[in-house]
Amino acid sequence: MRIPARLFPVGPRLTGMLLCGTMLYFFANVQRVAIPGSVFNLLQEQWNVSAPYITGLGSAFMYVYALNQLFIGLLVDRYGGIRIIMTGAFFFCAGSLLFPFSTTLFLLYFSRALTGLGASALYLSLIKETMRLFDRNYNIVLSLIIMIGYAGGIMANAPFVAGVETLGFRNMLLLTGGISVLFYLFFLAAGATLKLPPVRRDIPVSFRKFGTVLKSRHNRDLFLFSGVNFGLYYVMQTVIGKKFLEDFCSMESESAAWVLSLMGTISAISGVLFAVVSRMTGNRRRIFCRLAGIICFLVFLSVTTMVFLDLHTPALALLFCLFSLTASMSSITIPLLRETNSEDNTGAAVCFMNFSFYLSVAVFGNLAGFLINLFPPHRNGSILVYGRESYLAMFFTLTLFAFAVLYGSLRMRETMGKRIDS
Repeated sequence: MRIPARLFPVGPRLTGMLLCGTMLYFFANVQRVAIPGSVFNLLQEQWNVSAPYITGLGSAFMYVYALNQLFIGLLVDRYGGIRIIMTGAFFFCAGSLLFPFSTTLFLLYFSRALTGLGASALYLSLIKETMRLFDRNYNIVLSLIIMIGYAGGIMANAPFVAGVETLGFRNMLLLTGGISVLFYLFFLAAGATLKLPPVRRDIPVSFRKFGTVLKSRHNRDLFLFSGVNFGLYYVMQTVIGKKFLEDFCSMESESAAWVLSLMGTISAISGVLFAVVSRMTGNRRRIFCRLAGIICFLVFLSVTTMVFLDLHTPALALLFCLFSLTASMSSITIPLLRETNSEDNTGAAVCFMNFSFYLSVAVFGNLAGFLINLFPPHRNGSILVYGRESYLAMFFTLTLFAFAVLYGSLRMRETMGKRIDS
C-alpha cells in the first residue's frame, strides 16, 4: 500500500536530519536524568564529598538549561531551529565528553554547565522545525519526538546503571557521548547539503514579551503550578529519589533504578493519555490541573508522614509512581497557555514556562542537598548513608512547596479549548 506523500512532505535528507536531532534530544535526556541521580553513591564515593556537592552537579546543568530557555525561544524564531541545533549540539557533545575526563570538581561543574548549555538548544528548536516541516501533521510528529525524548530519561536509570556496572562509569559516559557525536556529525552532514530558510532579521530579539506575559495573574499562577509540580517530580527522578530509596528503604541500586525508570514510563504514557482524555471531554483543562495539585500534595504529605513514623518500606516507591502519573502536564498546560494568551505572546509564554520548569529543578536540587546534609550521615563501607532526620527535613520542606502546587492548581481557569482573556 502506498503512503500518501502529503503525510510526509519532506525529503529523506530533512527527515534524516530531524531524526538525528531527535536522537540528540534523546541523549540530552540521558545526560539530564542520569547525573547525579542514577550514580549518586558512585560519584560521592569517587570524590569523597558531601551531598550538596553531588546534587550541585544536577543544578549546574539545570540553571544553565533553564536560563537559556529564554534566549533560545527568541533566537529560534529569528535564526531557525536547524542553525540553533548546529551550534548548541557542539557544546552538548563537548560537555558530554569532557565530564568523564574531568579530574577536578571545577571541571565537573564546568562540563555539566557546558552540557546543559548545549542541551537547552534542542527541544524548542525541534518544535520550531517540526511545525515548519510538517504543517498538517506536526502534532503527530511532535508527539513522537517527545516520546523518544522521554525514552532517554527511562534509559538513564536502570539501563544506564546496568551499563555502568558492565562497562564502568567512565566508559559508559564515553559511549553515550561518542554516540551523541556521531548523530551530531550526521546532522551537520545533512545540513551542509540543504538550503536553510533565510534569517528573519525583521524579528527582534527582545525580552519585552516576557514582561507582558508576567503581567497576567493567570500566567503567574500557571507558572507556579506547573513549574513547581515539574520541579518536585524531576528532582526526585534525577537527583535524590534513587538515593532516598537506597538509604531509607534499603533498596538495592538496581531495584531503585528500575523504580525511577518506571516513573519515567508512567509520566510519558500519562502525558499522552491526558491529551486524549482532555480531547474526549470537550477540551477540559482545569480538572487535570486540580488532579495534579491534589496528587502532588497528598504524595509528599504521605511520604513525609511515613518518614516521620520511621516506616522503612519499599511501598514508598508506589507513592513515587503515583506522583509520576501527573508529572507530565505539558499536553494540558501548553494548550492552556495558548488559550489564555494572544497569539503574539504564546511563544514567549511557553518559553517562560520551560524556564520555570528547569529553574525549579535546579533550586530543589540545591535545596535537597543542603537539607539532607543538615544531619551527619553514617558510613556503610565507602558509601555515605543519610538517616531519618535528613530525609524528614527534606520532605517536610518539599511538602510546603507541594501545597503551593495545590494552591496554584485551584486558581486555573477553564477554557474548553477556546481562547479567552487571561
